Amino acid sequence: MSTAYVNNFTPPPPSALPDPDKVLSSTEPYDINFAYPIHLESLSSDKVRLMPFVPRLHAKPLWESALPQLGELFQYYPIAPRTFPEFLAFVESIRTLPHWCMFAVYDKTRAAQEGESGDGGEGSFAGMMSLVNTVHQYLCTEIGYVMILPAFQRSHVARTSVSLLLQYCLNMPTASPPGLGFRRVAWIAHPNNGPSVGLAKKLGFQEEGVLRFSRILPDVEALNRVGVEVKRKGSDTREAYARHSKVLAVCWDDWESGVQEKAEVIIRQ
Repeated sequence: MSTAYVNNFTPPPPSALPDPDKVLSSTEPYDINFAYPIHLESLSSDKVRLMPFVPRLHAKPLWESALPQLGELFQYYPIAPRTFPEFLAFVESIRTLPHWCMFAVYDKTRAAQEGESGDGGEGSFAGMMSLVNTVHQYLCTEIGYVMILPAFQRSHVARTSVSLLLQYCLNMPTASPPGLGFRRVAWIAHPNNGPSVGLAKKLGFQEEGVLRFSRILPDVEALNRVGVEVKRKGSDTREAYARHSKVLAVCWDDWESGVQEKAEVIIRQ
């Protein structure tokens, strides 16, 4: 008996890892492939600025700075690159999604380090953060993959850069400085990541709940130690480790009811 449908899906072949020499030696302008305008004036203050992450400028400095504490810095991530080519593949996986964008963070209170290849702007490279899981028809996005390098932690960098991203996302396009006019910006963190959750709450994010088993973790010891075991009934072996996620958000009404003023104070400090 014939059916009224077929399923011709074929999974794509695995992508080859990028060639670091080719990535780092490229002289072509880097296509960020982002579906929204970049308002640099909304992403800069007297102390911090954000710009799109460009691998030939930012990938190697970030990787080399993170390498001595790789397990600690990635332990609350749902990914764990073990080599520089794997990290470049992660960066490329974000670039291929037009509603995602990775940003480089610069601390303008410090001069560029010796040998640091910058973009001609002010400051020392301090880390990265991204807009992910953006849904245009719902006007919502999420700040994710936040990594402030150890030398810049416990400073103004994290709170100011997140405040700038909130301004960029939640200001209306007609505002000064202009924004994207989104209605919701989420912050999703590992429940055990106290500094991440604490930072979000200090900036005005409202805690909404916990998504259980919301991430699949790669089989990496540092991630498994803070993960949740998946072992189904009737099985004698562990299937894998997963992760719960604490959900926080700033919505347009929060923004207009005090969070914007709080962000502006931080940006001006």
